[in-house]
Amino acid sequence: MNTDNEKIQRLISIAKLYYLENMTQSEIAKIVGVSRPLISKFLTEARELGLVKIEINDILKDNVQESRSEELCKKYNLKDVYIVPSSSNKNLNDQIFMDYSLEYIFNQYKNSQILGIGWGNTIGGILERIDSKDRHIFSGTVVPLIGNAPVSHRNYHTNELIRMLSEKTNLISKYLYLPFLCSSNIEKEMFLKTENLREVSYYWNKIDCSIVQIRNFPSAPDLATEARFGKVLQEEKAVGIFLSYYFDINGNILKGENDFSIQIPLESLKSNKKVIGIINKRVHPSAVIGALKTGFFTHIIIDSDIANLI
Repeated sequence: MNTDNEKIQRLISIAKLYYLENMTQSEIAKIVGVSRPLISKFLTEARELGLVKIEINDILKDNVQESRSEELCKKYNLKDVYIVPSSSNKNLNDQIFMDYSLEYIFNQYKNSQILGIGWGNTIGGILERIDSKDRHIFSGTVVPLIGNAPVSHRNYHTNELIRMLSEKTNLISKYLYLPFLCSSNIEKEMFLKTENLREVSYYWNKIDCSIVQIRNFPSAPDLATEARFGKVLQEEKAVGIFLSYYFDINGNILKGENDFSIQIPLESLKSNKKVIGIINKRVHPSAVIGALKTGFFTHIIIDSDIANLI
């Protein structure tokens, strides 16, 4: 134990001479009585053990990101663009993106009363990161923006996302006990008259902050695109999707003759005070551009690599 303490103290002393006294490795080697390569090895070991932490405040990079954020706001008439630093490691990048996104959503929802939640794996991952100790940050009411998908992915079961969120926070949950897709217009009209949908629709028009994930087209799950749209999405060159709305690169929402979906109407989404678009590293630039041109998003959280591309 004493030997370990002596070694650590030696590493600290060498690190202080190098980083605080600005001595060269050769000068330190003469004082300590070892070779210069060994001093280099000691400095590396000190960093690996956490005895030395090097922090670089890249103000030029920060200025570039701020400038890029302002440029995107101006170009797409957005109120705010939050650029998340990117990592080449996929798993690490996902963790960083969701952690930053949650912090941003915390700040944007402050002093709000009604939260709207879309679906998607990134949204599910963000909500999972909420800790019960942060319960006080979210209060009010939370509502789903779309019905439940007939797929096994939990992150496309909006009621499950709402349940998970309400258990971790002070939010009062409002559930939508309906599928997102009806078999016919008659069935949809029948659902529109239910007390459940009327109640959720009431909240849809009063939402303070909506969280909506932007994805590529095509992507999984498919959400019955062929049955709903036939060849329209291919012919009209769809590039992306949010909730269950498909759009082209010019921001046009594409219509399908058999699209009997239950989700927040676009006019209600437009009336929301804040609509935050979630754009992770896997979203293609064309899908981002198309989504922003729809005009429904007021805020976006975007991976820095994608922000650079658009």
